[in-house]
Amino acid sequence: MKRVLFSILLAVAISPALVSAGEDGTEILNQRCAECHNLTGPAPQTIRDLWKRDAPDLFYAGNKFRREWLVSWLQKPERLRPAGVNYLRTINSTPKKHQDTKKDAKQFDVLWGAVLKPLRHDILTGAEAEVVADALMQLKANEEQVAGMMLDTSKTVTLEQGEVLIDKVYGCQSCHQIEPGFGGYTGPELYTAGSRLQPEFMLSYIKRPRNWDPKIWMPNGNVKPEDLQKIVNYLILLAKEDYHATSD
Repeated sequence: MKRVLFSILLAVAISPALVSAGEDGTEILNQRCAECHNLTGPAPQTIRDLWKRDAPDLFYAGNKFRREWLVSWLQKPERLRPAGVNYLRTINSTPKKHQDTKKDAKQFDVLWGAVLKPLRHDILTGAEAEVVADALMQLKANEEQVAGMMLDTSKTVTLEQGEVLIDKVYGCQSCHQIEPGFGGYTGPELYTAGSRLQPEFMLSYIKRPRNWDPKIWMPNGNVKPEDLQKIVNYLILLAKEDYHATSD
């Protein structure tokens, strides 16, 4: 009898479901995440409100993120935006000098030195990450924006063809990086987008970003429907590359 009781107590002690001491995902979100993240909406409606935003909105997280990525990231959070969420505070446009005349040529973006502090984000346990991911997947505002969106997996491209679309045709690399250190600073990295974002969200957001975020600086790029499909397929392919091995 003592052995049975001991086994039961041991199982309870190590059960992942009880690690959070009774907290469910919604409680954790409200107690530990709501101070920085918008969990209820709407998105900023004025430039002043946009300026105040210090962390991504999460009230449509269930239509945006892949659950498995959330579980992984919440246990090991890493910065996704080289210049932070509000890049206007950390980016400076600096004139580049002509090598021959030493005169100002064109503007290019640089970070204001060591402006960004290390990412300040709670590190969750595995059990906490699971329940928080479940709670985030229930936040499904703006469902009408993904309704009818469907990825056409026949519109495949090579990495080289996708890079041409991203860089040469639509100029996305001026703001986004397609590998660590290669691209702009002002937007989130693209080389992990295919693993963290749902295809339907990527299709919708690239097509009309301001339907999700009315005051965001990302423009409606008038992407052709066929190119839109190719870009999302490219981002999914890109996410399978192991860039972290070369970014340390």
